[in-house]
Amino acid sequence: MTEGLMMESPEHIKETKTAEELAAMIREDLSQMDGCPKHGVTITVYGIPWKSMLTLGVAAGPVRNKAELQRFCDIITERLQRLYDVA
Repeated sequence: MTEGLMMESPEHIKETKTAEELAAMIREDLSQMDGCPKHGVTITVYGIPWKSMLTLGVAAGPVRNKAELQRFCDIITERLQRLYDVA
């Protein structure tokens, strides 16, 4: 059998993570971005199929790049949605 025929099937079984694990993964990736506050950032994972919500609290202080952080959060979420289901 050639290597080209051993591709992963489209029905790839996703690994399952808890909402808390997924939120922590998103928060970790987001924290690597310039301008991401060290405090006051909350990620909430909800629903089936799951989605995420970024909340910037008072402890975050003034955040100049809110829209950029939201876009990055959406990109991270989309990537993780392809890999994981929520438990």
